[in-house]
Amino acid sequence: MNNFIRVSSIHIVLILSLLSLTTSTKAQTYINELMASNHFALFDDFFESDDWLELYHEGGVLNLEGHYLSDRSDNLTKWQFPSTNAGLTTILPNGFLLVWLDNDSIQGENHAEFKLSPDGEGVYLTAPDGLTVLDSVIFPMQQSDISYGRVCDGCDDWIYFNVPTPEATNVSGEVPTPLLYINEVLHSNLDNLIDENFEADSWLELYNPNSFQVNLAGYTFSNDAGLSYVVPSDFPWETTIEAEGWLLFWMDGDLDQGGHHLGFEPSIMSSDVTLTGPDGIVADSYIYQVGYSNVSWGRMTDGSPANQWFNTPTPRVSNTLLIIPPADLSINEVQTTNLTDTIDASGVIGPVEIFGAHEDWLEIVNNSDSPVDLAGYYLTDRLNQPMKWQFPLGIPDSTIIAPGEYKLIWADEDGGQGWNHTNFKFSSLGEVVVLRSVDGFSIADSVHFGAIPSDHSWGRDIDGVGPWRTFLPGATTPESCNVCTSSISPTQPRNPHVLSAFPNPLRSGESLTISTPSILLDLNSRVIARFPNHGPQVINLASGVYFLRPTEPSYATTGTQKIVVLE
Repeated sequence: MNNFIRVSSIHIVLILSLLSLTTSTKAQTYINELMASNHFALFDDFFESDDWLELYHEGGVLNLEGHYLSDRSDNLTKWQFPSTNAGLTTILPNGFLLVWLDNDSIQGENHAEFKLSPDGEGVYLTAPDGLTVLDSVIFPMQQSDISYGRVCDGCDDWIYFNVPTPEATNVSGEVPTPLLYINEVLHSNLDNLIDENFEADSWLELYNPNSFQVNLAGYTFSNDAGLSYVVPSDFPWETTIEAEGWLLFWMDGDLDQGGHHLGFEPSIMSSDVTLTGPDGIVADSYIYQVGYSNVSWGRMTDGSPANQWFNTPTPRVSNTLLIIPPADLSINEVQTTNLTDTIDASGVIGPVEIFGAHEDWLEIVNNSDSPVDLAGYYLTDRLNQPMKWQFPLGIPDSTIIAPGEYKLIWADEDGGQGWNHTNFKFSSLGEVVVLRSVDGFSIADSVHFGAIPSDHSWGRDIDGVGPWRTFLPGATTPESCNVCTSSISPTQPRNPHVLSAFPNPLRSGESLTISTPSILLDLNSRVIARFPNHGPQVINLASGVYFLRPTEPSYATTGTQKIVVLE
């Protein structure tokens, strides 16, 4: 009997060893789902909505103590799972583990010391040796409250989830088609509005009356002429309508220009558009009229059955918009990759010392002779979301900018740190930033910029009105003048790499010398003049602020020049 037990025990040990070996060779831990822009989708134990990442383990119990997570391939040991609370670092068999990527590890062992960029980057899970990468993913641009995950747990392919599945099996849930409105149509766009490729095309605007955002991926636009277009699923940042917001689609047939460019142009045989959801439910059907160039047809009030002509079209904003011209403000300097340069505010909260961080930032200057309250103004880094972030109301001690003063705004997607922290970050590869007045439509200033080297900034020379150039590390000037002089050079050589214009400001009737073919836009982004050649151009315009934008593709990332015309 004892021999039988001894033999059986040996067999059991061998069987368990084999099972363990089998499990260890097959078991794998995956980065399974992530959210790089969490506004309302999920809250942690501190009622904060932060970036998060879900891990899935294909096997038995796994304590990740000693493993690493990072968003840098050149620094795989950026954050290590601690050994102080196995309950927050252990994955159960074939289970999931949620990690908050909020740069706030004092909130618990499942809070990592970095955040994700909604503009896309990499995430890496590394073994305790600090060298062996167990899993990684390079994710593209993200839309707020839409997650990015594997089609199924541990699968190779990745998709966007309108309904995120944190700590649960990845399943793509279908969202019922809500009430939406085709709100405005501009059939003949001569120079009313240009797209990201500096083209003036026909457009239509959608209005979302709901208290939640709607991703139009899988929706179909069609008309009676038999033309149709299915909105793709891989551009949610271009195809999502914010709650109670507006979204513009270009009817230009240019599929290669993004998900918000319909696969057909307006037909001379049809003047209707129908929007149908993936479930076959019609969200809206709209008949529009074709009139004069730059005159749109739309609903009298957003979503109403009554329609009218709009001599001043209102793309991306309410049809009942009251135009409020902006003050004389300029975006003066931008930094997109801040590693060792400028540090945001630090301080002490209770017994905990809070150290500042190196975050993206931009600087705004008041060019006028009067104080300006920034409260209600808007900043955005996406043209199709003009009201992405609004300066808060009711704190004039903070938001009033004095004449000649410079205000620093942190583009760090961390509004919990103060009034001047936006809900977006900059892309290190370059993008656009736009400052709009309190109407959410009129542009105070904007700049397109390309990749800016680490710890460099991109700023105006001369402050407020001058052309843009690079400022070296150590020579960036947040909250201070870029070039501390008020003189304006009467002559300026043509730079083949940077858009320049002089003199600036100038008086109506004078000649403006530009360095490259350009277009001139007013505060509503309407093209009012075209300059097909570089050199002197006579300006006969009313006093005000205008924007000069290069038309040659090689100049597209060198910035937009603000032009001031005096009386």
